[in-house]
This record gives sequence, structure tokens and C-alpha cells, in this order.
Amino acid sequence: MVMYRRPVSVIRSRVPGVLILVAALWLLAGCGTTVVIPPESPPDPVPVFLLDHGRHTSLVLPAPDGTMTRYAYGDWRFYAERETGLGRAVAAVMWPTEAALGRRHLPGPPTESAVRAHVRVGIQEIHHFSVDAARAAALRRRLDDIFEAGVVRETPEVDLSFVAYPRSYSLRNNSNAVIADWLIELGAGVNRRPIWAGWRVEGAN
Repeated sequence: MVMYRRPVSVIRSRVPGVLILVAALWLLAGCGTTVVIPPESPPDPVPVFLLDHGRHTSLVLPAPDGTMTRYAYGDWRFYAERETGLGRAVAAVMWPTEAALGRRHLPGPPTESAVRAHVRVGIQEIHHFSVDAARAAALRRRLDDIFEAGVVRETPEVDLSFVAYPRSYSLRNNSNAVIADWLIELGAGVNRRPIWAGWRVEGAN
């Protein structure tokens, strides 16, 4: 299969404009916080954990056996392959790129202290609240089905294993925006699909 790659000269010619765009979006995004409203009185509540890593976000869901699973989403080459240079960052915001689904099983119990003890990357803040167990199980099952069908790449630098994700990565469909979509699947309200991390949970139960 022949892969088309844009010439380096084309990428370089667009870098200044892209950097200005990213800077503007950064400033705009920094003016607000993404507000999460947990579902009210879920019939069979289980805890979920929203992990703010600074720029990225991941989500921890409980499992029926008392353990937990951490999930994340990002650009494949930047997140899974750790190509974190300027060229890769520019490509990730200029056009849709291959996406990655990250997963790591964690010991229980499903508590904030256990999350902090077993997640081996930096966490700036943990938000936790309750959702209905059936919704958590449905999201976990959907993500696990994608993961089990893929070819796994281990990336110890971010404490995750990765497979390809069917939905392309882009500036407006980045790790934080997709996490917001997952929260909606869990029955939570979210006021926007964010570009950068920065969350507030209101009325957590």
C-alpha cells in the first residue's frame, strides 16, 4: 500500500499560520472551563474517574470484578509512537490523522486513592462522580470491542497499550473532545467539546 505524505516544504510553509491558529485557540480555550454535570440519581450507581493530565485527559471506568480500566484517545503517531516533535504536532492540527485508543487495566478498588496509586503518569486533578452501571458497562464493552479487534502497541511512556481507533484525530476531535463524548454516553451533561483539558464537575454525587 502506497502512503501519500505531504512534502516537508508544504508543512514548513504552513507552520507559522498554524502556530498562530493554535495559539489563538489556546487563549480562547483558556478563558473557560468544561463543565460536567453528572447524571442525577443513577439507578445503579458506580464511580467513574476523569483524569486531567494537563494537556490530555483519560477516563477510568470500574469493572464488575472490582478492578478498573483506564481509557484514552489521541493521535496515533504522537501518542502511541511518541513522535512528539513540531512536525507531528502541526500535522495533527492541520488535517485528520490516524487515531489511537489507549487502555490499561488497574487493580481495584475503584477509589481515587487507588487510581492515584496505580496510574504511572502525572495527574493534575481527578474528578469522580457516579453514573449508572449499565451505561458504564456499555461504554466499556464498546471500547473493549475496538481494542480486542486491533493490533496492540505497548507505550510504557504513557502507561498505556494502544490500538487503532476508527474515528480520525483532529484539532476539534482530540483527546479531550472525545472524552467529552464518552461522558455523554455515560449520561452526563457537558457544556462543550474542549480542545484543552480543564474540567469542573458540578454537583457530583
